[in-house]
Amino acid sequence: MLWCAGCGNKSDNHAAQSAAPAAAADSGSAAPPTDNAAPSGSSSAAEYPQQPRDEYPYDITADRAAFDPSKIDIVVGDKLYMTQINDWYMNFSDYAGKSVEIEGYYMTFGSYTFVGRKGPTCPYCTGGYVNFEFKSDQDLSTLVSEKSWVKVTGILREGTMYPGSGQAPQPFYYIESMRVEKMAQVGLDTITD
Repeated sequence: MLWCAGCGNKSDNHAAQSAAPAAAADSGSAAPPTDNAAPSGSSSAAEYPQQPRDEYPYDITADRAAFDPSKIDIVVGDKLYMTQINDWYMNFSDYAGKSVEIEGYYMTFGSYTFVGRKGPTCPYCTGGYVNFEFKSDQDLSTLVSEKSWVKVTGILREGTMYPGSGQAPQPFYYIESMRVEKMAQVGLDTITD
């Protein structure tokens, strides 16, 4: 999967799937693949879902009960912010299941939530943010997109995006949020590396 570091656009176009049915896109944990998913060893496009949907295959409540907030594997700071996020995308197998803490602006695009900061742009990008999706079961209604500064603590996870129209599923990466905390002050809002 390619990642445009300066903008928050992934080549899997996951955030563009905001037209997906709300129940599928917003569920805290997804049901196992239905009979619309292709059987093991099959690659027939007709067997993939016709409607776009996303699977977030973890149970936030159960994972929160087992989570130890005193043992964070990765704290993303002001330095190498973009570099760290890019590495998550490029080498996700090295990070899957690791606990993380990251600060930035709370952002919403369709039904998706992200944490990120302003950053360098590239010729193929729009938006100007370096960000990473997170999934939360907390009430985030008091947060304002691109204005509220938050700290997200959670676990790096892999979900599955079904683009619809019988297209094959694609992985996407996100933080299964154990806690989203609104911070009193905005931190370093524009990063360079």
